[in-house]
Amino acid sequence: DVIGPELAEDLSFLQDKQPPFSMREARRAVEAALGGRLEDHFTSFGSPIAAASIAQVHKATVREADGTERAVAVKILRPGIERRFRRDLDSYYFAARMIERFHKPSRRLRPVAVVDTLKRTTELEMDLRLEAAAISEMAENIRDDTGLESGNFRVPRVDWLRTSQRVMTLEWIEGIPIWDHERLESAGIDRKALGLVVLRSFLRHAMRDGFFHADMHPGNLFVDDEGNLVAVDFGIMGRLGPKERRFLAEI
Repeated sequence: DVIGPELAEDLSFLQDKQPPFSMREARRAVEAALGGRLEDHFTSFGSPIAAASIAQVHKATVREADGTERAVAVKILRPGIERRFRRDLDSYYFAARMIERFHKPSRRLRPVAVVDTLKRTTELEMDLRLEAAAISEMAENIRDDTGLESGNFRVPRVDWLRTSQRVMTLEWIEGIPIWDHERLESAGIDRKALGLVVLRSFLRHAMRDGFFHADMHPGNLFVDDEGNLVAVDFGIMGRLGPKERRFLAEI
C-alpha cells in the first residue's frame, strides 16, 4: 500500500535471493571461525540454499554423541561484508548531510539520524553470536506457550558448539515458506488462521515480553510439519520497556 506492488516485488529479492558466494569461500569462513577443518564440525556440508545481502545459509549435518546424525542450518557472513558496509555507509552519510544542508523541508525527517540507526542495526546483524543469543532469549520467553491460543510459534534451537561471530549453526527447519500460498493450501493450512497466529505471536512477544522479532517479512517465516509458525533470521530484534508497553496497551 505504501510503495506499490512493483517495488515491493523488487525488494523481495533482498530477502533470500542474492547471488551466493562460492563453496571455497564458505569453507574458508567456517574453518577460520570454528578452527580446524570443516569436516571436523560437519559430516556433510551442502551448497547454499538461500543468500541474502549480509549472509547465506547452507544445509549440513552433524554427528551426535550417540552416533546419530541431524540436519542443521549454517549461516555464514559474506566475506568482506564489514568493509563493503563501511564503504556504503560513507556514501549514505554524505547524501544525508547534503540533504539536511540544502533541503530544509527534509530536515524534520532527520536523514543523518536514520543512517545512524541503520549503522547500529547492521553492526548488530554482523555478529552472529548476538543473533544466537536473541534466539535463545526468545526460546526462553515462549517456553511455556502451547496451543493455538498461544500462537503455535517456535524458534530453531541454537548449536552453540558450532557458533561464533561469523558462523552460526541452528536446527534445520523443514517447512513451507509462508509466502508459498499454493503449498500452504495443498497442505490444508488455513491461511486466515495462520495470519492470526502471525499477528498474535508478534503482539504477545512485544506486549508481554517486550522482546520481539523486528524483521518478520515472508522470507523469514515458515510453517513446519506440525503446523507451527517458525521464524528464522533474528538479526534485527526490538525491545519495549514496561512504560512503552503500557502506553501501547492503553491506546
